Amino acid sequence: MTSAVPLQKAKPQRLWFFIGMALMIYCVLGNWLVLPGYRRHLAHTGGGGDVSELTLIWGVARTIEWMLSFHLGALCLAWAALASAGGGSRTFRRWFAAGAAVWIVLWAIPTLPGPYAAFFASVGVVIVVMVLTVFGRAALTGEPFADARGPEWRIASTFFFALATWDICGLGSVGGILDPDGAARTASQSLVVAQTTKLIVELALAWALLALAAFPRRTAG
Repeated sequence: MTSAVPLQKAKPQRLWFFIGMALMIYCVLGNWLVLPGYRRHLAHTGGGGDVSELTLIWGVARTIEWMLSFHLGALCLAWAALASAGGGSRTFRRWFAAGAAVWIVLWAIPTLPGPYAAFFASVGVVIVVMVLTVFGRAALTGEPFADARGPEWRIASTFFFALATWDICGLGSVGGILDPDGAARTASQSLVVAQTTKLIVELALAWALLALAAFPRRTAG
């Protein structure tokens, strides 16, 4: 006889999954509802048009609201996946949710201070070390790839990889990297720099979590 408890526990994670899916759908629709108008606004600003600062802030705010739909959707999906890991990961889920919320707030800041060259160089070295750690442990120990500590660490890593993937798309569309000679690229240069900085932080966090997932927890005795 099958117990009804597992089904009851599954309901909240299904709800979070469908909320995340709805946010992802809105994120895709925003490519037609929000992005075209904002790109026209950037092109107009970059072309020297007389646009008030309030109008620019409103355009940026609308775009960030649309961009946040992906981040919040990914958070809901990650939370649903973590919930399926069972009660033993409740503490991890709380810390993950708190850390993800802090990062999303920081991500919403449109500009970030430098120096960028030194920051990118140092974080790049950290990422290389994490890549070597992840593949090196799997190759030298023969243990399952990124599963020694438990699935929740891999889920958290995937969350930040998802955010980095979205930011790469943003650099090509809103940032104007796909149109380097366009006026929108000139108008959004500070946004491009800030977005690229956030991207490398997300990649560093994702690789760090994946590296930690490859090491088993210490056991007493």
